[in-house]
Amino acid sequence: MEPRNQPQNEGFFANAAATIKAAQQAVNTRVDAVTEPFLRDGMLAAAFRQGAGELYEALKPFPQSIQVDEPGTLLNPTQGEIAAGRKPAQQSPSEIARDDSPSPPDPSQEHGREMGRGM
Repeated sequence: MEPRNQPQNEGFFANAAATIKAAQQAVNTRVDAVTEPFLRDGMLAAAFRQGAGELYEALKPFPQSIQVDEPGTLLNPTQGEIAAGRKPAQQSPSEIARDDSPSPPDPSQEHGREMGRGM
């Protein structure tokens, strides 16, 4: 190869690489716009893990069961989803300790005062 062709070849390959990179980014942007809603919550990944687990169970010499439960799939929430969905009916001990409102009188002590035993 002649030395004067070498800079031309380097320029050609640099331009070709830049063109390919720009094309990949244009395609990835459109693909991400379509796939992002499906991949956002991880359900598709959990379904893949469940399928891989079921395939593993099916190929074992003595499978116990074919069905595998994978947290994060449809109708099988993760621990984080369960915890986020809980709405405690009572205050936590920390919230009770921080509360500055006066506590209601204890009804068992009120009943004792009425009977003449309290004070």
